[in-house]
Amino acid sequence: MKKIILGSLIITAMFSSRSFANTYDQYDQMAQQLSKQLEVSMKVMNDPKLIKANAKYIKSLYDALVEEGFTKEQALKLVAATLASKK
Repeated sequence: MKKIILGSLIITAMFSSRSFANTYDQYDQMAQQLSKQLEVSMKVMNDPKLIKANAKYIKSLYDALVEEGFTKEQALKLVAATLASKK
């Protein structure tokens, strides 16, 4: 009886350690993928063309608001609120 219990414990421990190793490997793979995605995102966000296009959009939004009759201060507040809501 003791041999059966001991054998069961050994088998359970073996499967548990394999499961833990698989979980750790999956965690490591996910961490590497997320790290790569963050690196690519940072490169894209710092692309001068994208930054310039974003600045043009912000300026166009501001100008359109002023053209529609908002004061410069109101337009600035609306643009700031629009940008803050996109974060």
